Amino acid sequence: MRWFPFWLFLLGAAFPARAQDTLAVGQLRQRLRQLPADTSRVRTLNRLCYALHDLAPSQALIYGEQAVTLARQLHDDPDLMYALLYLGSCYANISEGPHALRLQQEALTIAQRLRHTDGIVRGYTAMGGIHHERDDTTSALRNYHLALQHVREPGVSVRTQLMLYGNLGGLCSYMGRATEGLNYTRQAVLLARRHGDRAGESMYVGNLGTHYLRLGRYEIAEGLLRKALTLSEASRSLRVETSQLTLLATLLLVQGQLDEAEELTQRALQRARQIDFPERVLDAYDLMANINVGRRDYEQAYRWRQSFVGLNDTLNNRSRLNTLSAMQTRYETRVKENQIRLLTQRTELQQVRNRELWAIVGTLLLGLVGVGGLTWKLRRSQQALAANHAALEQANNATRQLAASKDRLYSIVAHDLRGPVTSFVGVTELIDFYLRTGDQEGLRRLPEQVRQSAQHLNGLLDNLLNWAVSQTGELAYQPHNQPIADLLSDTIGLYRSTAEARQVSLTADAPTELLVWADAHMTRTVLRNLISNALKFTPRGGSVHLSARQLALDEVQVSVADTGAGIAQEQVDALLRPLTSPPRPAAGQARSGTGLGLPLCLSFVQRQGGQLHLDSTPGIGTTVRFTLPAGRS
Repeated sequence: MRWFPFWLFLLGAAFPARAQDTLAVGQLRQRLRQLPADTSRVRTLNRLCYALHDLAPSQALIYGEQAVTLARQLHDDPDLMYALLYLGSCYANISEGPHALRLQQEALTIAQRLRHTDGIVRGYTAMGGIHHERDDTTSALRNYHLALQHVREPGVSVRTQLMLYGNLGGLCSYMGRATEGLNYTRQAVLLARRHGDRAGESMYVGNLGTHYLRLGRYEIAEGLLRKALTLSEASRSLRVETSQLTLLATLLLVQGQLDEAEELTQRALQRARQIDFPERVLDAYDLMANINVGRRDYEQAYRWRQSFVGLNDTLNNRSRLNTLSAMQTRYETRVKENQIRLLTQRTELQQVRNRELWAIVGTLLLGLVGVGGLTWKLRRSQQALAANHAALEQANNATRQLAASKDRLYSIVAHDLRGPVTSFVGVTELIDFYLRTGDQEGLRRLPEQVRQSAQHLNGLLDNLLNWAVSQTGELAYQPHNQPIADLLSDTIGLYRSTAEARQVSLTADAPTELLVWADAHMTRTVLRNLISNALKFTPRGGSVHLSARQLALDEVQVSVADTGAGIAQEQVDALLRPLTSPPRPAAGQARSGTGLGLPLCLSFVQRQGGQLHLDSTPGIGTTVRFTLPAGRS
């Protein structure tokens, strides 16, 4: 069996983030708050951008754009060169290749003008990496060879040399030029070893192993990969260790050593989840699926493949959101630059006018009438300037609010609608599987799954509409007196058949004379969401009970209690936070959520003057309580 993941031969294309870089991020952010707008601030922004450009490119973009803008204002060419290089790396990491190339070319031009050898080599290397990523091997090789002409000149840093040799080794291997690829990769290994860089040595020893793996020399490849894993464990670089575990598991899978391959893959999966390394989690899912295919355990392989497809969709959506965020950052940067330029022009114009006015005042000091008139004009000018500043601040606040609303909408669409659509895709795959296997019983179960997915999708769309309307302020609040028992009874009627199908007891208990002062539409939306969630997570034979009671003369409490699996307290806190992006379920939790239903319920309850609380105990159940104003006589 010959199976190789594509990333196996491109591991050397990116240099690993150093531990000290990531650990220093908090200190750098703290220091940044205290620095004035000078060259020290530019360098701190550059360090933040570089430390985050691999781990969190969207955050790094903000610091990189600020560094470029400030360096241009200060005419600080050396720091501007590095700011452009680091910012270009950020855009390359989110697949904005054309813009990244423009930034790297500008940095290279500055480096050539300054005769800065490290900047020249890094600029050519960075552009070669972008061309390689876009599969333009001719342009990539040309840029790497230009970098090689300067790599041994004084002033070129070890990190820059490692980037060049590692990238060249990966490119030559990709192009089938095995001898050159091995030569450059060995140079990277020796350089990292000579300078005590164990993480770098581990990565490039692993790359040597992938070269031999590709050549089919499995015994040599296995020895190198095991050595790389030992080095990564000694350097305590979890990201590199996770990658080496995945590489070694891949080789063992190719050799048919399924048990050890599975053990290493499970270790890699644990490490990747621990350090939030989703790309390696995705690779581990793929490996586990292929391992189970090798064992002919197709059912387990199918489950791992479903996990792979779901995470892959999430990473693709995250990539799209990062691209949108980058475009928004670039747009906001240009807007701010224009605003600063306009303010500067206005200030200069105002200063000119003020000088003219003072000159007139000095000339007409002998005439009290003239002095009074000029003073009045000066006062009017100052008031106009203050009004302009106030209007500009108001416009900035409106722009920030609009951007926040748009980001929230991107998050809702990307996270909440993907799940039901993926369910429909899964049903189509099950149909094909059952048809091929002749499983009639499985086919008979599919309509129920389609109905559940459709109901889920309908509920999501209903929540999205209600949320969007509530956020725009177009949803009118129209309260009136009504029996709470009727509201509970009407809502239970909608879900009675669903409860019976799930074999869940659905009951309600409320005094018939108990009135609430509430908006019927908002209250029914809250009850529908809470009952739907309770039924979704209550097992067969369980129960969902609704109740209402009067707490005080002016307040009524409504409760929805289930006997489901329950959720941990940290997940409860995440669900009740204001909506920014759908919360992740905690590891091992049976519950899952879109992140929209409960914030919508919370918004509607607060709109009516009430409060909402959620109490849950894992293994026992969940109770959601909310209050409404008591009915008015």
